[in-house]
Amino acid sequence: MNKLINIKTGGRESKFELLRLLSMLMVLNLHSFHGYDYGSGIMQGLDWFRESTSICAVNVFIMISGYFGIKWKFRSFFNLIFQLLFYSFAVYGVCVALGIFSFEMSSFLSCFKATNSSWGFITCYLGIYLMAPLLNTFVQQSSSRELFIYLLCLFMGCNFLIPAYGGILNYFLVYLIGGWMKKSQAVQTFKLPAVKCYWTVTLLIFVLSYSLYRYLHFDAVRMCTFFLGYSYNSPFIILQAMFLFLVFGRIQLQSRFVNWCAASCFSIFLIHMHPAIKHIGYYHFTESLYALPFLEHAGILILLVAGIFMGSILIDKIRIYLSTFVYNLICSFYRRLPYGWADTCIFEKLE
Repeated sequence: MNKLINIKTGGRESKFELLRLLSMLMVLNLHSFHGYDYGSGIMQGLDWFRESTSICAVNVFIMISGYFGIKWKFRSFFNLIFQLLFYSFAVYGVCVALGIFSFEMSSFLSCFKATNSSWGFITCYLGIYLMAPLLNTFVQQSSSRELFIYLLCLFMGCNFLIPAYGGILNYFLVYLIGGWMKKSQAVQTFKLPAVKCYWTVTLLIFVLSYSLYRYLHFDAVRMCTFFLGYSYNSPFIILQAMFLFLVFGRIQLQSRFVNWCAASCFSIFLIHMHPAIKHIGYYHFTESLYALPFLEHAGILILLVAGIFMGSILIDKIRIYLSTFVYNLICSFYRRLPYGWADTCIFEKLE
C-alpha cells in the first residue's frame, strides 16, 4: 500500500517528509524567541506559548530518523559530510565577500571542523548516524515489550542517573523511540486523539515553563537543563513529539513537491545557525523585532521565517548538484583504478 501511495514520490512517505519540513519551521520559530528578556503580561505569555508549541522540533526530526532507521551507505554519508563542509565554507565566504567581517586564516581553517562543536546539534546527529547500525540492530532483535522497558531505563538514566551525558543519550533515546513506534505499529494501533493530545501536552509544557520563569526565576540555561522545563529530556516534550508524529502518520499525502523540498530541509538549520553569523544574524535580528509593535513584529517575523525557509531550500539545490558532481567524479576515478579495484569499489558496494 505504501509503495502504491508513493509511486511517484521516490519511495518516500510525503506525510513524514512534510513533518520533517515542519520540524525545521519549528526550529526557526524556537530561535526567534527572546521572551526571557522582553515582553510583559499577556503578550509575553503568548510569546512563551509560541515557544512551547515548537520545543519538540529536534525530537521530532530524530524520531523520524529512528522510525525509518538510518541506513549506513557511503553515498548518504558522503552527502552529509559534503553538506556540512559546503555550508561551513560557503556561508563564511559570503560573509567575507559582503564585508560582514574580515578574512582571517584561523577562522577560515576553523571551517574544516564543521563536524565538531560548530552547529551543536550536528555533532550529536553525526554520533547517531555512526551508531545507527548498532541502534537498528538493537531495535530489530528486541521485542516491542522489551524495547519499551529498555526505553524507560534509558529515560531514567538521561534524567537522574547520568544527567551529565543526558544530551547525547536523549538523542539515542528519541531515535530508539522512533524505532519502537515502527515496531509496535503505533500509527496504526494507537487510537489516541493525537491532535488533542498534542495541544494538551503543549498547554502543560507552557504552564510549567512559564511558571518556572515567572515564579522561580529560571533563566534560559536552567530552563533548558531542567527535566520539567524546556529540556529535550522532558517526558512532556518527548510525548509532544510522539503525538505530533502520530498526527502526521495518519495523514494520506502524496507530493513530489513536498519530497523535493524535504530533501533540502537540513540546509535551513545549517544556514541560519552557522556559527559565524547566528549571533549577529538571525538571533540579533529577531531580537531587534521585540522593539516593534506586536503586529509589525509578527508580520516581519513570518516573512523572515518564510524567506529563510524557501531561500535555504533553493540554495541547497546548488549544493545537491555539486555534491552529485563531485561524487560521480570520485566514482569515475575509482573505476579507472588498475588491478580490478574498480570491481570492488567501496563507493559502489556501499551505494
